[in-house]
Amino acid sequence: MKTEDIKKGFPETLPFPKELALLIDWVNENGYPISGCFELRADDGDTMFYWFGFRDVESKLGQFGAGADGSLYCIWDTETGVYPIVHMGSEGDEIKVLAENFVDFLRLLAIGYDELGFEELTSPPEEDESNPVFQQWVKKQFGVSIPKVGSELSINENLDFESWVNKALKQYS
Repeated sequence: MKTEDIKKGFPETLPFPKELALLIDWVNENGYPISGCFELRADDGDTMFYWFGFRDVESKLGQFGAGADGSLYCIWDTETGVYPIVHMGSEGDEIKVLAENFVDFLRLLAIGYDELGFEELTSPPEEDESNPVFQQWVKKQFGVSIPKVGSELSINENLDFESWVNKALKQYS
């Protein structure tokens, strides 16, 4: 996977995180698994259309990853200068903010949940799907610790991605 492949699926108005470029480089050097079932995946130009059924939201979401079931991991433009990482389940479920920024997403990913978007983040992973090499890279590269559970990472309650999605869906139904 090349950085350019993921970048070209990003809206021009959405900043491309340098941490994402570093993650792409890490995967190219170390391979999979990163942690659990998460994989990098670029938007093919129609991903948001197929998920939503219309195109008017494509400027607000930058896809960079997917789960084994086709769930999407995206950066969401909240129009407030905040760009949280969100999960969109392949069946329209588990629509939520996972992290307020990309470094916190990497910390969350490093914990080792199998299907990050579907896990109970107040508990440790049932089965440790972490990659120790990835964990060490996150710690060293960003000068951060890896929490024991995902809920240790704070998320601003005003970042209500599910309401935003539901409002968009209602507008076009």
